[in-house]
Amino acid sequence: MTQTINVIDAICGAGKTSWAIQQINDSINKTKKLAFGESLEQEKFIYVTPFLNEVERIKDATNIDFVEPEAIKGYGTKLKHFQGLINSGKSIVTTHELFKKLDLATLDNIEEMGYTLIMDEVANVLEQYDITKSDIDMLIGQRTIAVGEKGKVQWLDDEYKGKFSDMRILAESDNLILQNGVAMFWTMNTRAFEAFDEVYILTYMFEGQTQCNYYKANDIKFEMFSVHKVGDRYELIEYNPRREPREELYNLLNIYQDSDNGKGNPLNSNYDSRKQVNDRQKRGQLSTTWFKNATENDLKQINNNLRNYFRNVVTTDNDKIFWTTIRDFAPVLKNAKCKFNKKDDRSKDNFVPINARATNNYADRTSMAYVYNRFINPMERNFFKEYGVIVDEDKLAVSDLIQFLFRGCIRNDQPMNCYIPAERMRTLLKQWAEFEI
Repeated sequence: MTQTINVIDAICGAGKTSWAIQQINDSINKTKKLAFGESLEQEKFIYVTPFLNEVERIKDATNIDFVEPEAIKGYGTKLKHFQGLINSGKSIVTTHELFKKLDLATLDNIEEMGYTLIMDEVANVLEQYDITKSDIDMLIGQRTIAVGEKGKVQWLDDEYKGKFSDMRILAESDNLILQNGVAMFWTMNTRAFEAFDEVYILTYMFEGQTQCNYYKANDIKFEMFSVHKVGDRYELIEYNPRREPREELYNLLNIYQDSDNGKGNPLNSNYDSRKQVNDRQKRGQLSTTWFKNATENDLKQINNNLRNYFRNVVTTDNDKIFWTTIRDFAPVLKNAKCKFNKKDDRSKDNFVPINARATNNYADRTSMAYVYNRFINPMERNFFKEYGVIVDEDKLAVSDLIQFLFRGCIRNDQPMNCYIPAERMRTLLKQWAEFEI
């Protein structure tokens, strides 16, 4: 990959999306030289965002004719419509979910037509494929698949129509990797970034995120910038996290400490029923592994803590609360204050997915709970280790926590109540505020 990815790394609310809208609108008065020949043309964009409502925001805020792919008569699926829009040279605004489905032929067309990519928030570039080792061995033994250089899975059986047909699609798109014969991963093809004339990623704490590790593993160069507002204009400047108002923001967070509860019921330390907890075990409290091994009483205590915190410690109406935990345990922890709709209708509860990003839907919420201790999946850590990339799990954890915090009213510079029972997560947040991370 010859070009360098531009990463606009700035704290939530700094103006990353506003800069992108300005950049798009400014392009109307500019032309660019095509790769072949001397013709000049209007710059074309593909804008990728996590949510459908953000799609509408970009369409409304820009002065060029953005089109959203739809499943419409004449094209069929959204993906087919996307391909038709590329062939017509249209600027496109779409979601991450559709972008990850682009095949190599579509990416080749994008490169030929000459597009600029603006990606709001990082992409999901790595997922573990759900398959057992015995099934992997069976597929290899029957010569349905073969494993090539760097673990790349190659599909061999052109007549196959069995239960792994979805796996065939991934393999034929050059997106499937087998690690050490035991774990299979889908990875976004690097062509998804190579195919563009220019690429801009809008995010925060990029170096703590999986996409950064993916770039390093694939030798994709990137340069980081901060964004700065001068008058009514946004400018990209040299990346400098020291410009961020971390201390001021941290001081707006009313983070619960056990000493805050005058009733002698320490909500940060009463949920682990083990008689003795060493430093290593304490560091892992509320991690995925901890939850899987937690007793019924442990989970019941956390449930009680959540209800107590929002009812008595920081008395808050349900419509001003947002909370999260591991998705599988949300039905266990839900209560009269922390609502969770089992049909995943988020409009009927105050639960927010733990990986929520780029949404303003909760900006009026004044109290939150983050009941999790973020570590990378060991299989993912080993995947990157194979490529010589060491994951910084502390940056990963605090990056996710800050993204979640900024779903609430702190994004509007308003004080916010926080229940973060994992000591490691509270410590990392303080270290971030003091520029130690």
